Amino acid sequence: MMECYNIASSSKGNSTYFGTEAGGILIDAGIGPRILDTSLRAAGHRLSDIKAIFVTHEHNDHISGLRKLTERLDVPVYGSVGTLEALIEKGAVSGECELLEICRRTVTVGELTVACFPTSHDCAQGLGFRLTSAEGKTAAYCTDLGFISTDVASALTGCDFVLLESNYEQEMLQNGIYPFYLKRRIAGDRGHLSNAEAAREVVRLAKSGTRQFLLGHLSEQNNLPQLALAESADALNKAGFRIGQDVSLWVAPPRGFGKSITIGEAEVLA
Repeated sequence: MMECYNIASSSKGNSTYFGTEAGGILIDAGIGPRILDTSLRAAGHRLSDIKAIFVTHEHNDHISGLRKLTERLDVPVYGSVGTLEALIEKGAVSGECELLEICRRTVTVGELTVACFPTSHDCAQGLGFRLTSAEGKTAAYCTDLGFISTDVASALTGCDFVLLESNYEQEMLQNGIYPFYLKRRIAGDRGHLSNAEAAREVVRLAKSGTRQFLLGHLSEQNNLPQLALAESADALNKAGFRIGQDVSLWVAPPRGFGKSITIGEAEVLA
């Protein structure tokens, strides 16, 4: 069975492990190897379980630990051409690291097959990822996007599990301390998804068959876990879905020991 273990998900650091008993992959390395190792061990994994690293884009909260990690692990790093070029320019990977483009093809790592899709963000060439396990379970990782494009919607539709960005609460952003240009950037088409936008997409996906949702990449300044959870939960309830019975809904912690989620395994509440 495929498992998702979120290690860090915030504007300060992002890293998520997907794997099976045969090992797995790491999506983004926005935390250092020491914390990563400690977090993986807490879930019964080791750094050596990571067989490849996939990078969504080159912003520091997604790659700050990548160089040290590639110095410790002899595994390939996958990304778009734009992202890989940015990693080289920033010196974000070791000189011995194998860099591989993933666009326009799928990659098989152990028992997982990984495909990518483009996202709209103010970076070189951002990606999201869709994973398929040997038994046919599907999962998607999708953060750092300003809107749900047709490419994104197509990639997420039909997945058993989706980790989706729910970055900011609109009023907190508007009334917060950020300067106007930064508020406009976050709320723009190359910025991030709001709680309301994420909730609409969660309902659409639930109607298409997705049963497990993990809301991630919450802003520490412009959001609260309870607000993100409530927005999507309310939308699902209004659409006729019962949380814990028809669908499972969680919020990823910013860092630490998150929840291990078995993809396709229903969480039924009494």
